[in-house]
Amino acid sequence: MITLPHIPFIVAIVLYFISSVWSIGYIIKPALFNKTVAKWLMMMGFFVHSGFLIFLGLESGNIPITNVYESFVSLLWCVLFVYINLDYLYKLPSLDTFLIPIVTALSIWALTFDGGELLITVSLQSFWLIAHIIPIFIGYAAFTISFSLSVMYLTQQRQLKLKLFGSLFNKLPSLERIDNLMWKTISLGFPLLTIGLVFGAFWVKTQNVLGETWYLDYKVILGLATWLVYAALLHMRLVASFHGTKIACLTIAGFCLVLFTFIGTFFMGSKHAFQKVSEQSHTEILKVQ
Repeated sequence: MITLPHIPFIVAIVLYFISSVWSIGYIIKPALFNKTVAKWLMMMGFFVHSGFLIFLGLESGNIPITNVYESFVSLLWCVLFVYINLDYLYKLPSLDTFLIPIVTALSIWALTFDGGELLITVSLQSFWLIAHIIPIFIGYAAFTISFSLSVMYLTQQRQLKLKLFGSLFNKLPSLERIDNLMWKTISLGFPLLTIGLVFGAFWVKTQNVLGETWYLDYKVILGLATWLVYAALLHMRLVASFHGTKIACLTIAGFCLVLFTFIGTFFMGSKHAFQKVSEQSHTEILKVQ
């Protein structure tokens, strides 16, 4: 059930949604929709989103990952944080038209997890846990952006194939430019994912979080599978010189695996340090830490 403290996140979602509409409108009817307005709406949503995360952190006294809902909200913040910085560095034209609708949809999905059913039951003060989570989240954020770029690539490729040289074609970068940006975002995400997985292994061993058979946890297995997919992508790019459609399709498949690893494993019985406990017990656990 959505309560009053979650209103700021809903406001952020509304701003993201309007930004998405405005950004798509700019592609279709540039005379009616201003691109700057879309950017400012997205930034306003990001600032509200940031304030909501600060509120969650102050409320719990920990980084905002105390339940699945908070983890999802934090991941989406990372996506926008990485996007804003990459856009400043590399100028990502029209990427927000593809990325912000994805963030909006995932944000709405995140609201469905706001029930406190699965709460974290391990120390949030552990160095290894923090060193595991931060690189993983930023790596996943980079992969989300590479997914958006892949969709953009396939869209622009379709425009060329069908010789649809209209407003959409003119607003999107060249295929070479999009392919290069896909490479940059995957190259950013992969080493961070690697670091996060290594620190995660130290975490489960030092804290004995998942028991002796931690390597059989679904999230651990799928995390390794995700690493292998993106390792294969980098190998195909660097060694086999693969570009374009094949890389774009594999990037989309890789992102689907990222999403399933992050959320889907909870439906498979993998708790990964999250358990069904009462709010009172959860509060006591966090205080002990």
